[in-house]
Amino acid sequence: MKEDKPLIDGCYVYLSGPIDDAKDKGINWRRHFSLLSKQNNLNLVLLDPTNKPEGLPSEIDEEQSYISTLREEGKWSELRKFMKKIVRYDLRMVDISDFVVAYIDKNIHMCGTYNEAIIADIEKKPILLIIEGGKKMCPSWLFGIVHYDYMFDNVEECVAYLCKVNNRSVIIDDKWVLMRYGIKKIEQLTKETKDAEHCTRI
Repeated sequence: MKEDKPLIDGCYVYLSGPIDDAKDKGINWRRHFSLLSKQNNLNLVLLDPTNKPEGLPSEIDEEQSYISTLREEGKWSELRKFMKKIVRYDLRMVDISDFVVAYIDKNIHMCGTYNEAIIADIEKKPILLIIEGGKKMCPSWLFGIVHYDYMFDNVEECVAYLCKVNNRSVIIDDKWVLMRYGIKKIEQLTKETKDAEHCTRI
């Protein structure tokens, strides 16, 4: 990796946070994060569970109504089957992310967010928390998982920190295993090798 390149350019970032019981279904802070990232020239690939590619199971819009209907009608088998897909896809996004940004609000009941944070911790990924009300409102348990330097009062502070990481103006720990450049180089070398072999056969 060349030292003059932005450090987290092209990194995959999973945006974790409450959806079920959030008034806006967790959309607004994620859109705000996306906008600020672009405005600050952070070239990040955002994995957003409220904005999934077509064809992937979601928890908002029509899917949300479907989930509510299954719950009201007591169709527990169908609900489990549908939610298993959502859980699997969301945890898979955690798997492929380089780091996770999670929104924490103690006034909103959260389930999946904590699950995703624990998985990210097990996988030794950096976890950045945006905490409604600031660090003092962070659940005590999370202090045992996330360093307080990775806790922020709002989206703006979190993005500002990522800008510092990107330009190498802050020291980061060994959880930041950034392999995107290496993987791209391997992909390019593989493509060049295949192209060369094809030309040889011709």
